[in-house]
Amino acid sequence: MPLLNFRSPTLTALSDLVPEITYVMCGARGETGSRLMRALPQLKFIGFEPDREEYERLTRATAPGFRYLNVAVGARDERCVLYVTRSPECSSLLPPNQKFFSRFGQQGSDLEVVKEEPTDVVALDTCLPKIGVQGVHFLDLDTQGTELDILHGATNFLSTSVAGVKCEVEFSPLYEGQALFGNVDVYLRGLGFMLFDLSRTRYRRARFPARALTRGQLLWGDALYLRNYETLRADSSRVSLFTLCLLAAHLGFHDYALEVLDFLLAGGAGPLSGEEQGALDGTRREYLRALRRNARWVDVIYGLEALGLRRPVKLVGRLATQLGDRLLKDRAMTMYNWVD
Repeated sequence: MPLLNFRSPTLTALSDLVPEITYVMCGARGETGSRLMRALPQLKFIGFEPDREEYERLTRATAPGFRYLNVAVGARDERCVLYVTRSPECSSLLPPNQKFFSRFGQQGSDLEVVKEEPTDVVALDTCLPKIGVQGVHFLDLDTQGTELDILHGATNFLSTSVAGVKCEVEFSPLYEGQALFGNVDVYLRGLGFMLFDLSRTRYRRARFPARALTRGQLLWGDALYLRNYETLRADSSRVSLFTLCLLAAHLGFHDYALEVLDFLLAGGAGPLSGEEQGALDGTRREYLRALRRNARWVDVIYGLEALGLRRPVKLVGRLATQLGDRLLKDRAMTMYNWVD
C-alpha cells in the first residue's frame, strides 16, 4: 500500500501530537530525499557521510530539513582508517573480504581497496547531543559491516527514544571481522526491538554458466526493526508511542499501528488528555476507513468465490504468479545478484 495514502487526513490528528521526528542515517551516500520526509513534515534528517567528495555533493543537493556531517560513525569517538574501494559505496572502516566476495559474479573488483584514508569516527550518543539532538526516532544504517558498532555507540538513544531501525545486515563475512545478522538481531532484541521485515539479496557464483538459473547464495539484506511498545510503558512518554504508531503506519505495518493505537486508547500508557483522546479516536476511525477503501479489490475476490468461482479465481491467480516469475524472477536470477 503506498505510503502517502495516509498523510492526510487519515493520520493528521495523530501527527499533530508529535512535534518532531529525527531520522538519522549512517552511510548517507546518495540520500537527498526521503519518502518519510514527504509524508511527515515534522521529520528532520541527519546524515553521516565520511567521503568528503560525496559529503560536499550531498550538501549542495540537499533539501530543506536535511543536515549532513562529514564523519564516520562507530562505537566510540576515535580516529580510524577508511578503506576506500573501487566501488565507493562499498567503502568501509573494515578491510573488505575480497577473497570471499570474488567468488561471486562479475563485480568482484568492487571491494578492491584503492586507498586508505584516516578519518574521524564518532559515537551517536556523544556526537548528537553536542549539536543539540536529544532524541533519535529512526536509525538507518548502511555502513558495510560496522552497523553493530554503531548500535553499541547509540545505546542511550536505543534505550529511550528510537522507535525504528533499518539496518543492512550480512549473512556471510563480506568484510574482515564484521558482525553478522545473528549478532545484530540478538543485540536489538535485547533492547526491546522486534524484527518486522527482511529483504534478501542473493549472489551467483562467478563460474556458473551465463543465463542458467540458480538460487544463488544469500549474502546480505536490509532488516527493519520496530520497538515493542510494551517496553515503553515505564520509561517513556506517550509521545514515544505516538511516534511509533505513526512510523509503523507509514512503513506499511498497519496491524501493528492499530495495535499500538488500541493500547493507548485502553490507557496502557496512562490517562490521555482530552486532546489526545479525540485525536486518537478520530485517527482510528479514519485509518480503518482508509484501509477498507484500499482493500475493496479483496471484497471482489470474496464475491467471486461466493458465486462458485473459487476454482477459476485460484487458477487465474496461479497463472499470474507463474507468468510474473517467468517474466521477472527468472530473468533476475541470470544476473550476478538479485533481491527476493
